Amino acid sequence: MSTETETYTERLRKVREAIDQILSGSQSWMLGNKQYTRATLSTLYDMEKRYAKLANQEQAAARGRGGRSRVRYIGF
Repeated sequence: MSTETETYTERLRKVREAIDQILSGSQSWMLGNKQYTRATLSTLYDMEKRYAKLANQEQAAARGRGGRSRVRYIGF
């Protein structure tokens, strides 16, 4: 799925999967003669916090509770 159409809920799921993989011992690995390393846990925890907030806002908007009211009261 393209990141342009990916929801914050999906991104949050991917970040949590990456955290789980690191915690299970998959921080880095070798493929042939190249070494690959995942993001650090602190970076992933920061991303998780950010995406959790955005995913909650996204889900609230989908339920029709999308934040600010569009009604404006003008004093006379």
